[in-house]
Amino acid sequence: MEFDPEILSILEKVKQGDADATLDYAWGEGRKLYLKGRYFELHEVFEFQWKKETDGRRLLLHGWIQLAISLNKVFVKPNIRGSKMQAEKSREKFLKLSETGELSSLGKTQNALIISYLEKLLSNFQSEESWDLERIKELSLPEMKENIKELFSSSVFPAS
Repeated sequence: MEFDPEILSILEKVKQGDADATLDYAWGEGRKLYLKGRYFELHEVFEFQWKKETDGRRLLLHGWIQLAISLNKVFVKPNIRGSKMQAEKSREKFLKLSETGELSSLGKTQNALIISYLEKLLSNFQSEESWDLERIKELSLPEMKENIKELFSSSVFPAS
């Protein structure tokens, strides 16, 4: 797949440095793409970061990657089976994240809201080949907080 120069520039910056050095940048750029409905590009940016991560940070990014692909398969390139499958996998990641003990109070709330969104989304699939697209489009997309670090406890991001 060919990306525009803006995305290529973001991917190059995310590739450089260790996970701590690029996390805020990757999250911020991914959030901008999410708000623009550029779900596939969000997935690509987060995938470059996800490969460097561990533990809850890795689960959070992986959950968002799969959610982004599910949304892409709803709103950009409709694919009922693919969207459902990615939404189910995303839900699994966010459920595992809730069990890590790494989330802050805000992170727990946000995580629960994302899981709730995914459950509502999944309830609109009648089968692998059928969905209620109008009801899916009426759902409010989950919020992506501006600062990823506020989603985690101080044990994950100690004060510097």
